Amino acid sequence: MYKLAVLDIDGTLIDNKGNISQKTMQAISDVQKAGGIVTICTGRNMRNALPVAKKAGIKVPIACIDGAVLVSPETEKIVEGLELSEYEINLILSATKGKEVFVELNTGYIYYKFAEKEKEYHYDIFNKRTLLGRIKSYRNGVRYIKNWQQLKKITPPIYQVVIAGQTEVISGIKTMIQQGDCSRIDIREHLWDKYLFINRKGGNKASGVKRLCKHFNITMEETITMGDDRNDMDMLQEAGFGIAMGNAHKSIQEIADYVTASNEEDGVALALEKFLLKK
Repeated sequence: MYKLAVLDIDGTLIDNKGNISQKTMQAISDVQKAGGIVTICTGRNMRNALPVAKKAGIKVPIACIDGAVLVSPETEKIVEGLELSEYEINLILSATKGKEVFVELNTGYIYYKFAEKEKEYHYDIFNKRTLLGRIKSYRNGVRYIKNWQQLKKITPPIYQVVIAGQTEVISGIKTMIQQGDCSRIDIREHLWDKYLFINRKGGNKASGVKRLCKHFNITMEETITMGDDRNDMDMLQEAGFGIAMGNAHKSIQEIADYVTASNEEDGVALALEKFLLKK
């Protein structure tokens, strides 16, 4: 019997307009009333994940930044965080100095973004660099850094560094980082082409779900996970039952135990009803 459902946000819990359907919110409420637990594990930072959790009626801790941080929607305080050390941050940033790359530092509430040249900002896929785009980004916690020296002065904690650039440049940066002491960090390059995602070890969704299970005293075998993208694959594979959305790429659906309807067709609600509410 499944006791816990862990949901991705984008492409899963919310529709393509960023809304949570009434049917999905009702299903979450019904699971909670029946004694089950529904929570979130998302690539979003806390600033952008907490409002969604509150909208969905989730009060228990959620996992943000691909599982690197557990945070309570009620208190907005961190339950557990895997922050990068000063040495690790310096090691990572030193490898990017002078390179034609886009760099993003995630502090949990603010995304700090920097590129030596304007053309590298095309890797900042969530902002088309228009005036309206800049205003929207600022409201969502994005700050653009003017130079590399300012980037190094950003106040910790830093939970994730993302680096994007041409494949050969990214490969060289990864090699430089690995020449230092990187025994406590994970460098993931399979999530998006031409991007490196760097976290402390355990900063991935499967590990985030495991820490949520420990917090709730529930086993992974009693847990359902739902997602649609490549960063969801590990949690779909390691949970007791992994559910891919109908809008997920075929490669995600192939590794899942079950494929539900899309995020536009109440896929989360239907899966909660089928596997936790037994409707």
